[in-house]
Amino acid sequence: MIIKIIPICFFFLLNVCFAFAQQMSLPQDFPVDCPTFQSVPGKEVNNLPGRIASDSLMKKAEDLLRQPNKENVLLAIEILGKATAIDSTNVRAYYKLSDAYGSAPRYAGMLKKTGDEKSLTYFLKAYSLNPNTVEGLRGMANLKLKYQNDYACAQKLLMRILESEPKNARIRFEYAILVASQNKFNEAYQIREKALADADSLTRIFILDNSSRMLYMAHDYSWVIKYCDSLITSYYPKTNWLAHFYKGLALAEQGKYKQALAQQKLATPSLKGDAGGVANLARAYILADEISNGKLALQEVLDRYARGEHVVKYQIATVYEALGDFDNTFIWLNRYVEDGGGIHDWLLWLNHDPRWKRIRNDMRFKELKTRAGL
Repeated sequence: MIIKIIPICFFFLLNVCFAFAQQMSLPQDFPVDCPTFQSVPGKEVNNLPGRIASDSLMKKAEDLLRQPNKENVLLAIEILGKATAIDSTNVRAYYKLSDAYGSAPRYAGMLKKTGDEKSLTYFLKAYSLNPNTVEGLRGMANLKLKYQNDYACAQKLLMRILESEPKNARIRFEYAILVASQNKFNEAYQIREKALADADSLTRIFILDNSSRMLYMAHDYSWVIKYCDSLITSYYPKTNWLAHFYKGLALAEQGKYKQALAQQKLATPSLKGDAGGVANLARAYILADEISNGKLALQEVLDRYARGEHVVKYQIATVYEALGDFDNTFIWLNRYVEDGGGIHDWLLWLNHDPRWKRIRNDMRFKELKTRAGL
């Protein structure tokens, strides 16, 4: 009996430690309460030579960041550094520099800790200059989720933007994601349709590509497969890796593991690919009973984590779940919760993700949801 009790006590204490770790201190100058603004003003007009030169550099950086890779992201950071040096009051340049550093761990191999810290530093710099902008409100919505699990505030801030910019399709889609995460899928679909109707071509592609997760979390897997097939055969094939990713997830939920693996190989053809994709490939191998290949892919992601590189801890947890190693599943889920999440992260979907069906009644899962504010 004592031997059986010891592991239970150990994992209870481990969860307690994680709970203390989750009480992360708020960054300096971070608002404790939900910010309140009357409206989002129009874009600032500044025709001084310094601002014109700074904006010109920022435009070059924006173009680079639309096609994120190591060279483009690092060059964008360099250019935005020059833009803020030329005009230290250029709020939008600071916000864009924050975004660039935020993407650097994933696309440019920057240490995650370094990228996250610099991203936060430049965001708060911009926010101190002018919080009442689309970038400021949207960024604060994400940070309210990350540091305080404040879903109500995040939703309120997005609505504040839409009151002033009712045709802002990207913000409306992000609002739809928050609504769907509250199990209001039909309402979310209607909001998404409104976003698509107002979207320009690039934003429309973004919405279509990123709608698959919402559909997957609604558990209509036949719909997900049909939807992803329409994306795969669409006019923008360069982005269809994401459709293969979600089609593979849906096929796995139907028990079609070999087909699911084939889709994940199309989404992530190499173990040197995106970390989240490699982890999901590992899971697909394991479900298809190719355990050795699955463990090899898992080790690739664990090695990246050990080097301080970008990984998706949530996806690593799904690999251990597929292996039936629920202790490690919770370790990695807790690590993910510690990091906090934003509107486009997986944390919103803990209540809906079918990959947790075997552990959903575990006391540790219920504690995890509480810590995630769900």
